[in-house]
Amino acid sequence: MEKILIADDNIQITRIISEFVKRGGFEPVVAYDGKQALEFFHQEKFAVVLLDVMMPYMDGFALCREIRRTSNVPI
Repeated sequence: MEKILIADDNIQITRIISEFVKRGGFEPVVAYDGKQALEFFHQEKFAVVLLDVMMPYMDGFALCREIRRTSNVPI
C-alpha cells in the first residue's frame, strides 16, 4: 500500500485527512511538526506529501525546500 505523508500540527485536521487518505486506499503517516515530517520523509517512501504552512520547528515552505533537494514527490 502506498503511503501519504501528512504534516500538520492540528490533530483534528490530521484525523480528518487521514480518514480520506485511508478511503482512497493509501496509508497515512502523520507528522505534527516540520522536523518530524522531514525525518519520516527520509525513512520511508511516499506517493504524496501534504504540508501545512505553519508548523513548529520547520514551516511548510522550508520543509518543501528540503524535500526538493532530493525528491520530486508531489507536494
